[in-house]
Amino acid sequence: MKFGITRKTSNSTPELKSFRNDVNRLFDDFFNLRTAGLFDSEWLPAMDVYDDEKNFYIKADVAGIEEKNLDVTINGNVLTLSGKKSEEKNESEGKNFIFSERRAGSFSRSVTLPAGFRQKDIKGELKNGVLTITIEKQKPVKSEKIKIDVH
Repeated sequence: MKFGITRKTSNSTPELKSFRNDVNRLFDDFFNLRTAGLFDSEWLPAMDVYDDEKNFYIKADVAGIEEKNLDVTINGNVLTLSGKKSEEKNESEGKNFIFSERRAGSFSRSVTLPAGFRQKDIKGELKNGVLTITIEKQKPVKSEKIKIDVH
């Protein structure tokens, strides 16, 4: 599933933002065309994508995932974050869950980046369960006026 980048404004109330996020996730899940089996544990980490004058930033909530189980790739202008969150083996033995909301399994999430970034200047940092990817923007090429003599 691919996501475009949209610019957020801070004019919304927290309740409206929460509602908007819930609706977006509902549509993301509904239009996910992969088959879901009875024991399918696929999930998608929450992500924020934003920019400033110098960089694009992607933040993803990946708490509980070891660094060795994360993979970030760029193909063209599509950044893909994939990984695997392992379930603790002995955690459920001998227990009758009333409900369980914690997820485990593999995921893959792609973001289409706008043109104008430097592929060689990408940095990633995993801190407190949040993966932050910083992608440097290319400096805009200054256009110059050229006089062309027509004969």
